[in-house]
Amino acid sequence: MISWPTDKPSPLWMSLSRETFQAASLSGAINADIVIIGGGISGLSTAIELSRRGRRVVVLEAARVGYGASGRANGQVISALTRHGPDAIRKIWPRERGERFIQLVRGAADRLYDLVDRYGIDCDARRNGWLQPAHTPGRAKRVAGLAAQWAAAGAPTGALSAGEIAQRLGTDVYCGGWEHRGGGHINPYAFTCGLARAAVSEGAVVYENSPATRLKRDGDGWIVQSPAGRIRTAKVAITTAAYTGNLWPELRRTIVPVTSYQAATDPLGALADTILPNGEASSDTRMDLRYFRKDREGRLVSGGALAIQAAAGRRLPKMVGRRLKEMFPTLPDNPMTSFWGGRIAMTTDRLPRLHRCADGIYAWIGCNGRGLALACAMAPVLADAIEGVADEELALRPSPLPQVPFHGFVSRTARLILPWYRIKDSREI
Repeated sequence: MISWPTDKPSPLWMSLSRETFQAASLSGAINADIVIIGGGISGLSTAIELSRRGRRVVVLEAARVGYGASGRANGQVISALTRHGPDAIRKIWPRERGERFIQLVRGAADRLYDLVDRYGIDCDARRNGWLQPAHTPGRAKRVAGLAAQWAAAGAPTGALSAGEIAQRLGTDVYCGGWEHRGGGHINPYAFTCGLARAAVSEGAVVYENSPATRLKRDGDGWIVQSPAGRIRTAKVAITTAAYTGNLWPELRRTIVPVTSYQAATDPLGALADTILPNGEASSDTRMDLRYFRKDREGRLVSGGALAIQAAAGRRLPKMVGRRLKEMFPTLPDNPMTSFWGGRIAMTTDRLPRLHRCADGIYAWIGCNGRGLALACAMAPVLADAIEGVADEELALRPSPLPQVPFHGFVSRTARLILPWYRIKDSREI
């Protein structure tokens, strides 16, 4: 059973979305080739991929499409990982294995925007680039190296001086940075609804308010049980990320779910033109990440994390507003007027993982804060794995299920590392 944040503040993106989607709940007994559990970006993009290959696909969503992390993200589209550049990836996975994965990451944003174009998804998609400003000279040097590595891999990237990043951001508090011109931002809830519409147009069946409560072996297939119905299927894909429950208990214990909060200003009018004047998205080099972008109406949308989550609806907007005002002094006092949150699936090595059981259960997990583009890029990989493509041909090979030691304790206390991150951020040069 999966726990969903339907009782939490709704994200701004829902009220701004021109895309809508609604589906019935599962009732009775049906058959499918593949059942996908989770109606977010990962599950729906995989449903599109498999349906286009002629498979009978059913998607079970526990609440409503986009009510999980997919509809609650900041909306930045980033074709890079949080920690690993191409050189680091090659050290972990040498030769062709590493090169396949590097090309998957390099093309992740391309795949997302291709889906937007193919299905006419109205999600305020902007592709003006993504910026990573460096908060220290040492980090500026490091990200200049990342820009060069990604450029050598074929990505449209480049290093930026302190003056260039100041001009692009509208603030001079950073020491330089780099850009990925293939990135951008979207309304993630609208994108998720559009994917659901697209999946149905390709022949998939989507059920909402239909949590998968039990998986039961049935001959050479599976029975997926929901409160008012059941599906007999040959294979099951679990795409529930940080909301993964006990359907596959070992999978849940491979990740640490982390709550990420978002906050937004009111529309800023003419002031919005002075912040990110070219319309990029930005997220910096701190471990306690600072990030921001604008929406179509000129709101500044940012967010962060809290070590202690009590009174988050009051404390987080104040913290984020204070940080933004340090960068942009002309912002009004206490500028954040909207607040919401969701959960991110983090792995201990900050790399995504593909998993499978020999008897027909599959999953990929571990977006590590880069889930929008990465989920789209992983859809054909997961589909290939489900269809039996050889491991050595996959851009991300299946791996064992590494269990996080003391998972229950770590999941409850991981956020307490934030003060240490802030100390490191302040001391790095």
